[in-house]
Amino acid sequence: LAGTTTLFGYGLTLNLAPLDWGRLIGAYVATFFVVGQVINLVAFGTAPTLPIVVGGLFILTGGAIITLWQR
Repeated sequence: LAGTTTLFGYGLTLNLAPLDWGRLIGAYVATFFVVGQVINLVAFGTAPTLPIVVGGLFILTGGAIITLWQR
């Protein structure tokens, strides 16, 4: 029930909010990557390898460009 409510609220917020989805997706993807790495480190004790760190820097840079570049 809690999961259903959370997902419903999440979907409702994204679809009804007056947000520019094109710009928001950059922050969304970058946040998803960071949270995934933190969960991997905390829950499984696995630190990111060098390729993941380098790829993550590309993800974060791309997310910043998409989110912050003024049109």
